[in-house]
Amino acid sequence: MNQTILQILFLDNPEIPAEIASFCNSLPKYVQAEQEYNQAAQELAGLIGYEQFSRFEEALNWHLAAEARACYLFGLGLRQK
Repeated sequence: MNQTILQILFLDNPEIPAEIASFCNSLPKYVQAEQEYNQAAQELAGLIGYEQFSRFEEALNWHLAAEARACYLFGLGLRQK
């Protein structure tokens, strides 16, 4: 598929982030998880300081993104068999 079409549909579409947020906020388990995370994050940042917490959160997010990508790539490999 044409890269420009995909970019227009997904990357350049200003409505998508709001639609995703609306969808996520309609899921009770997502809302609960977000509230619990925010509370725990505030508590931890209060204990270790914002700068240290920010470094931890950045490393955690990078790790989770790498893990999600690995799971996705693993799934692609299963479909090829």
